[in-house]
Amino acid sequence: MTENYDVPFDDIDVAILDALRRTVALADPVPPSLVGDIDFTLSLAAMNAELAALTTEAAAVRAASPENAESVTFTSSTMTLMVVIGRDDSAIRLDAWVSGGGITVEMIHGSERSAAVSDVNGRVSWFPVAPGLVRFLIQPLTAGGRPVITPAIEL
Repeated sequence: MTENYDVPFDDIDVAILDALRRTVALADPVPPSLVGDIDFTLSLAAMNAELAALTTEAAAVRAASPENAESVTFTSSTMTLMVVIGRDDSAIRLDAWVSGGGITVEMIHGSERSAAVSDVNGRVSWFPVAPGLVRFLIQPLTAGGRPVITPAIEL
């Protein structure tokens, strides 16, 4: 018996592949954050950035319900970024302090980027900011330095 693999797809082949696609999608769906996580990882590798760690402090009291953080701090080997999350007229306002003046900090919100340069005290701010996932990209102050990127936080 000889098999001919040069025969073009027909409607039966398309129906079988479509049924297989639906079965796999139901049995093992793609996690909703997978595409964004892959994009982030590839972007991080492409720009050779250092990943800042979210600084955690021991909580003194356990809450019965989820609590919203009012500030978060990210640290890396070269800099620190503290972000205060506030509300101003029911819109989200972000005030941040980076370790140094004249440093460019980009807020990455989905596919949008908004850059700000820190003042002499290291302060930058963004207003208004839509709810959702944000991360920050801190450009190096010196030539040849590596940028620093933070993990995403949800506003």
